[in-house]
Amino acid sequence: MPGWILILAGLQVAADTVTVDVATALQRGLEVAPALEMSRYRVEAASRRSIQASPWPNPIVAVSVENLGQSEAFTGIPGFEGLEGQAILTAPLPFGKERSGTIQAAEAVEVAVLASADATALQVRTDLLTTIGTVLRDQVLVSSARDEAETLDRIADALRAQADAGRAPEGDAARARLAAGMAHTRLARREGALAAVSADLSRRLGYPPAMVIRLSAPACAPSPAEEVGEPGVDPGLPPELRAAEARVEVARGQTEVARGIRMPDLAPQVGVRRTGGATGLYLGLATTLPIFDRGGERIGASIADENSAIAERRDIEERWTAARVGARGALDALARAGAYFDGEWFESLEQTVVATEARYRLGEGTLMELLDSRRARLQALDDYHTWQAEWWQARLETERLDGRPAPASIICLDPLAEER
Repeated sequence: MPGWILILAGLQVAADTVTVDVATALQRGLEVAPALEMSRYRVEAASRRSIQASPWPNPIVAVSVENLGQSEAFTGIPGFEGLEGQAILTAPLPFGKERSGTIQAAEAVEVAVLASADATALQVRTDLLTTIGTVLRDQVLVSSARDEAETLDRIADALRAQADAGRAPEGDAARARLAAGMAHTRLARREGALAAVSADLSRRLGYPPAMVIRLSAPACAPSPAEEVGEPGVDPGLPPELRAAEARVEVARGQTEVARGIRMPDLAPQVGVRRTGGATGLYLGLATTLPIFDRGGERIGASIADENSAIAERRDIEERWTAARVGARGALDALARAGAYFDGEWFESLEQTVVATEARYRLGEGTLMELLDSRRARLQALDDYHTWQAEWWQARLETERLDGRPAPASIICLDPLAEER
């Protein structure tokens, strides 16, 4: 094959594959996340609306001229001097709590949007790291499933040859062939799961969905600037609760607005008026008369909205408390299970196959025993990597519920190494 074809093939593979570590993937995902971009615009909009709520209403200028073309007939004064009219400046002054309630509601909306943006940032970070952890897990599971399928193919072929030679039971050969078929089915399922989650991660990182991402997890050594918080530490008010509290303030502000609308607004007027060839000062005062619309139902509706916001806040607080207790319990349970994955466990993992292979070489074991030992080892490894991903997810959820941004260092190869 010409060398240039090999070079082009190599470039094609490089263009479709990218290798990143966990920290780099997290940073890139946060930079390109559409949800965070939307949050920034919502915060900007809420901030501008809060500022816009403060100014007083603009004054109104009204100018009128009367008797145009007939001024002499009406006033007996010819020309421009005979014109009549007025120029009036009206300054609307909201009376009561209409203006202060509007400002209060707008400021509370800004607080709620900021809290929601914080919650979105935590959720995006958690989802991103969870996806990264899932890709890491599925990469290992696909690799182990492929090893298992290849090993079972070899053992099945060897057992078939032994059975044909009369040195192994036909049942063992058939059982090995069935096991090999099941292994290939398991491999196909895991490759499909990896393809799906890899496409999702590519999207989250801003790559084309067909891009193949290879992730590498670091050793578990959090840097001093990125220490992982302890799950038992009491956090501050989480963003979901801060947003709920702000929505209560929004409802209270709107109730004040409803009460303020019920009060008549004042509109002082000042200007000049010309009539009969003379000009004088004009003073006036306008107001609304709450005769037909007393606003009672408007106030009642606002109070109902306020009570609804209070009930929502209580519901969110109760659900957050329960979720936090549940997340702690799940993390503790996984930590207890992880205590078994120590050095002795990994030694036993290797010794299982080594001992069986030694017995087989000495003629004391069978291929079926070797098959069973290798399958037991692969199943144990799968269980470990599944536990590892579950521990990552439980820790990420605990950090999110505690209102702390989860660091990339949570996703590491041996989460409980420092506790052993």
